[in-house]
Amino acid sequence: MSALLYIPWFRATPWHIPLPFELPGIGDSIPIQPFGMLVAIGVLLGAHVAEWYGKRNGIAPHVVNDMVFHVVVAGFVISPFFNAALYDPETLVAVAREPSLLLRTCFGLSSFGGFFGAMVGLYIWWRKRRIPVRPVADAAVFALPSGWLFGRTGCFVVHDHPGAETDFFLAVYPWGGQGDVARHDLGLYEVFWSAAVIVLLLFLSRKRRPAGFYSGLVPVLYAPVRFFLDSLRAPPELGGDVRYLGLTPGQYSAIVLLLIGVAVLRRAYRDPWPKLPEEARYEPPEEGGTAVLPVPPEAEAAWAASGAPAASGAAGAKAASEEASEGDPSVASSARAAGGRKGRGGKRKGKRRR
Repeated sequence: MSALLYIPWFRATPWHIPLPFELPGIGDSIPIQPFGMLVAIGVLLGAHVAEWYGKRNGIAPHVVNDMVFHVVVAGFVISPFFNAALYDPETLVAVAREPSLLLRTCFGLSSFGGFFGAMVGLYIWWRKRRIPVRPVADAAVFALPSGWLFGRTGCFVVHDHPGAETDFFLAVYPWGGQGDVARHDLGLYEVFWSAAVIVLLLFLSRKRRPAGFYSGLVPVLYAPVRFFLDSLRAPPELGGDVRYLGLTPGQYSAIVLLLIGVAVLRRAYRDPWPKLPEEARYEPPEEGGTAVLPVPPEAEAAWAASGAPAASGAAGAKAASEEASEGDPSVASSARAAGGRKGRGGKRKGKRRR
C-alpha cells in the first residue's frame, strides 16, 4: 500500500514558558507537556459532564463534585504504583527499600491502574458519605469517555502506545520519523472508541436509566475493545508491553473489568431505583438551570413500596392524603395517618444525620 495512505509521523513537543529568573531544577523556562495538558483538559471536561449528568438525573452538583474529586485523586495516586507493579517491579522494589527514591522516580501511568484506583476512591467516598453509590457513580462513568477522548489524544500526539507493523490505512508512517515501517497507534484507536461511545451515551441519556446502568455498560463496552487492541501491541523489545503467559497486563485487567461491568449491570436491573436522601437531590431553579429528567413510574412505585415517597415529611403526608381522599374515606384516613408517621420518622432520621 502506498505510504500516502498512512497517517504521517509527527510528535508534539513541549512548549516552554520563559521565566524572568532561573529556578533550581527547572531552569529559565517552564515546559508544558502536550500529553499533560490534554489530560488536564480531559479531567476538567469530564468533571463538567459529570455535573451536567447529575443535574439531569436529580443529583446535587456538590455531591457529584465531591465524588469526582475522590475518584480522580485516588486514580492518579494509585495508577503509577499499579503501572510499576506490572511493568517495572524492580524499580518498585527499590523504592520500597529506599523510600527517598520516590521523589526521583517516575513510574508512569496505567489506564487500568487509574480505573481500579478510581474504584478505591469511590469506596472511600461512599464510606464517608453513606449516599447510594450507583446513581452518583453513573455520573462519573457517563463522563469518562468525554475525558478519555482528550487523554487518548494526548497518547496519540506523543505516540506512546506503539503497535505492531501493519499496512492498515490508519497506521502511522514512518514510525519514529525514520525507516520504512508503518505501525498501529493504539492511542488513536481509543480516540475513535471514545467518540463513538460519547454519541451512544448521549442517545441513551434521553431518559433515566437504572442506577448503575452506565457504571456497568461502559466497562462492558471498553474491556473487549481494549483486549483486542492489546493484541496489536508491538513486542516488548520494540517498546510494547511485557507479556505474562502470552497476555499483556492490560488484557488481564480487561478481563477483570469486564466481569465487574457485568456484575454491576446485573445489580442495576435487580435493584434499579435506590432513592437518594433529600440533601443529595438537585432541584432546578424556577427559571433557567438544567432540566431534570422525569422519574419513571416504576421508580415512583418502588419508592412508595419501600415506604419512601417522592415527597417527604409534611408534603408527602399532604399529597398522600389528597390522593387517597379521591377514593375510599377509610383509605384517606389511613394515608393521612401513615403520612404523619413517615413525616415524624423523617424528622427523627434527619436529626440523627445532623
